[in-house]
Amino acid sequence: MRRLLVVVAHGDDETLGAGATLAHLSDSGVRVRLCVLTDDDGSRHSTGHGATDRVAAIEEAARILGIHEVSVHGYGDNRLDRIGQLTLNRTIEGEIIRFEPDTVFTTSLSDLNQDHRLVSSAVRVAARPGRTGVTELRCMEVRSATDWGEASGVRPTFTPQCWQVVSEEHLERKLAALRAYGREVEKWPLPRSEEGVRVLAAYRGSQVAVPLAEAFEVPRVVHHPPDGT
Repeated sequence: MRRLLVVVAHGDDETLGAGATLAHLSDSGVRVRLCVLTDDDGSRHSTGHGATDRVAAIEEAARILGIHEVSVHGYGDNRLDRIGQLTLNRTIEGEIIRFEPDTVFTTSLSDLNQDHRLVSSAVRVAARPGRTGVTELRCMEVRSATDWGEASGVRPTFTPQCWQVVSEEHLERKLAALRAYGREVEKWPLPRSEEGVRVLAAYRGSQVAVPLAEAFEVPRVVHHPPDGT
């Protein structure tokens, strides 16, 4: 992996889903670009008014995680269904053309949140084989979206095939980046609490006999032989 594009609907999805992995990869020399499709939290308000611009928080979280480039589009929170799938496909395709990633991370089709599912579908179209240089696609689990999808009977359920071992230092970077989002940090036992994030990392680690890990679905990975043919 040399160039990683992370495509998410909302600022904080990248941190909750893969924050420790992103810190690890950035430290390892991978160039990371973050693409966030929405720039507010308007769906948290009953009238849609009083929405908070999240660009500053997104940029601060990215800095903490070592993300090199950030692009934030102006679509509305939990309103991506109004944009249309074709527009989302083309927006993400443009990001792929400009950045030329070999790997893309995004959210899972298992998530309860409709924005997450729409973005996941758009990434699969924009990064389809034969049209780009993307050789690996991973889907992250996002607290209070993936887990709530599972608890609500959404099908298919999140089924990881890849576990990224992470260090305590990188998990702390993930938590620091999450704090950049302010009120998004919840109190235990809610899933977006710092304790909830730690519990999930420990659980995923226990599945592969390591202290800490983050888990991913891998819808596609292409292995090239050593000579590149």
